[in-house]
Amino acid sequence: MKTPTCEKTRRPAGWTLILLALGLLLPAQALARVAPWDIEKLPSTPAPAFKLADLGGQVFSSSAFSGRTLLINFWAPWCEPCREEMPALNAVARRFQGRGLTVIGVAVDNGQSELSKRFVAKTSPQFLILHDPELKMNNAFKVFAYPTTFLVDRQGKIRRYWIGAQDWDGRELRKIIEEALN
Repeated sequence: MKTPTCEKTRRPAGWTLILLALGLLLPAQALARVAPWDIEKLPSTPAPAFKLADLGGQVFSSSAFSGRTLLINFWAPWCEPCREEMPALNAVARRFQGRGLTVIGVAVDNGQSELSKRFVAKTSPQFLILHDPELKMNNAFKVFAYPTTFLVDRQGKIRRYWIGAQDWDGRELRKIIEEALN
């Protein structure tokens, strides 16, 4: 009787070479460091502190936004849904300007800020854009897909999150933001 082997479960040599090449070509920060289910634990917890520069190099820290409601949107310059969502984020930023809501876009581009700068030039966001080249903030917020957006209340707690593009100027989401501002 022949002893069963695991030959059928082995990756073909070609796949091993492809995976090895990807590991060598991609920056270390491009590799996922969070599990998709980790994000589910965040609502009702304090938002992670951050200190990031904008695309011009000015540094912003989470403490500068103390007492404000934040809508933090993680996006990538290669992300088509991120591009499609930008007008709705602009609309919500304008609608709630002066009412205590700060919209922050976080560019995650693996250190290729020129890609993010071109994205910003094309989409013209009317809110603060921070740059997270090492994915520190991205990983702290357990982001695994783009766009992902968080609503942080005035006490600094994460109230909700959304994965994927949203209609931020739609009635349902406006109501959620209004409630967070009260």
